[in-house]
Amino acid sequence: MGAAGTTLPLRYLDAVDADSALPQSFADGSEATSGTNSLIPSSMITPPGEFYVLQIRRPPHIKSAHWRLRVSGLVEKEHIFSYADITQMPSVTTMRTLKCIGDLIGAEQMSNAMWTGVRLADLLQKAGVKKEAKVVVFRCADGYHTAIPLDRALREETLLVYKMNGESLPQDHGFPVRLLNPGHYGTKNPKWIVDIMLAEEHEGYWEKRGWDPVARVKLATFVGTPSDGEKIQGGTVYTISGAAFDSGNHDGIKNIEISCDAGNTWEKAEIWVSDSPLTWYLWKYTWHVPKNSGETEIYARAIANDGLIQRESGYDAEPAGAVGYHTVRAEIVE
Repeated sequence: MGAAGTTLPLRYLDAVDADSALPQSFADGSEATSGTNSLIPSSMITPPGEFYVLQIRRPPHIKSAHWRLRVSGLVEKEHIFSYADITQMPSVTTMRTLKCIGDLIGAEQMSNAMWTGVRLADLLQKAGVKKEAKVVVFRCADGYHTAIPLDRALREETLLVYKMNGESLPQDHGFPVRLLNPGHYGTKNPKWIVDIMLAEEHEGYWEKRGWDPVARVKLATFVGTPSDGEKIQGGTVYTISGAAFDSGNHDGIKNIEISCDAGNTWEKAEIWVSDSPLTWYLWKYTWHVPKNSGETEIYARAIANDGLIQRESGYDAEPAGAVGYHTVRAEIVE
């Protein structure tokens, strides 16, 4: 039988401030959004105040001294971890990018940070995994719940993190701990985790609402500059820039190509900074703007290391993530 239920366990209520123990749900059940996300990244690291924020309810205020993380279900022995237990375990520090599954093309909720945490596999090993277990279920203090396959949970790259950019994980980003599940959209990277259960199956919060249960990141590229409708002086040199992301699903990104004539011709852009296939690639292209005035369409596409070329057309948003070129319309002026 699969795991069920989304209510915050009673034993954890004293770890949450009284004014947020029972957060108000949005009437339509949609994600709440706050913070900002720059479409023109100037460095690999996104400051916490600019890192995109989405959740189903306003974030709970959790007290680390009282917080406990239970690992239960199809395990040999239930195990309970304190915040100190987790922060004193051997740690991993790594850079990762997160992206929202509901992004419209060209309106990316996508940000990158340096994270510190522990391997989820190390916690599961302490509890002992029974052979019947197929998924790992995460329940969170805001009522959110989701699951990932056991084999994904046991990867070395799958982490429970407690620091962001060298500081304690901010409240908006999941304090005390959140999951980093590379290769998957934010729906599979839950925050404010209070309970981990091994089970045979589980239907998550967004899956119940029709969203893709796998949520694997699609190859995507966006143009940060120019902005849509921008006027650009003809006969000048202009730097087109942006970011691309694959999350390791196609072994990283090999090339970025830019078209300044609605896809008739393509030129290779420069990837000026990158860290790993699990982070975004920042790119730029030096455009020698023609003197002839008029409107033009600028496209950007990525080519992955496994040979996959980003698709030209698709959906602005779909239950499995948007696909298609980001198109920017610019006007060349005299």
